[in-house]
Amino acid sequence: MRATGPGQPALLLLDILDILQELGVPSAIVGALAVSYYGVPRSTVDADAAIWLQGTGKNATDIQGAMVDAGYEATLRRGESDDPISAVLIIEDSLGNAVDLLIGVRGMDPNAVERCLTTSMLNSIVRVIGAEDLIAMKLFAGGPQDVMDVRGILQVWRERLDRNLLKKVTRLYGADVLETLKTLDKEPPLDG
Repeated sequence: MRATGPGQPALLLLDILDILQELGVPSAIVGALAVSYYGVPRSTVDADAAIWLQGTGKNATDIQGAMVDAGYEATLRRGESDDPISAVLIIEDSLGNAVDLLIGVRGMDPNAVERCLTTSMLNSIVRVIGAEDLIAMKLFAGGPQDVMDVRGILQVWRERLDRNLLKKVTRLYGADVLETLKTLDKEPPLDG
C-alpha cells in the first residue's frame, strides 16, 4: 500500500488502479483529480475512477471481491433506474482514504474508454478520461462544483478541445446538458 496516512486518496487510487489492471478491467481517473490534470487545481477527500466491465468477463461483485481480497473495505451501491450512475463501488483503506469506482455512467459514450489519455501520476502510469468526456460527465452531474470545474476546463483547454466531439458526447446526456454547455461555452475567456 502506498498510503501512509489519511488524506492520501490519490495513493489509494494508484493501488486500486494496479488491481484493476491485473484483473484486465479498463479504468480512467475522473472527478477532481482529472479536473486537476486539465489544469484546474482542486482538492478532494476521495478519488474517483470510471471502470468499464463490458467484455472483461467481470461484474461489479467480482471487482468488489477482489478489493476485499486485497484488504480493503468495499461497498457496492447500485443506483435506481433514474440515477446517473448504475453502480458505485466505494473502496476504503484502514487509514480513512476512499476511492469511488463508477460503474456504468448513464449516457457516457461507450467509446470514451478509447479516448483516455495516458500520463504519469506520482511515478505511476495512469489513464485520465478525455477532456470532452469529462466536461460532458460534469455537466450531466450538474452540481455547482461540477459547473465550476467545467468553466475552469473550458478556460484552460478551450483551444485544444474537439468541438464536434464535445457536442456529440454532451448530447448523449440529454438536450438540457447540451444547452448548459452552449451557455458556458459562450462565456468569454478570463483574459479577454
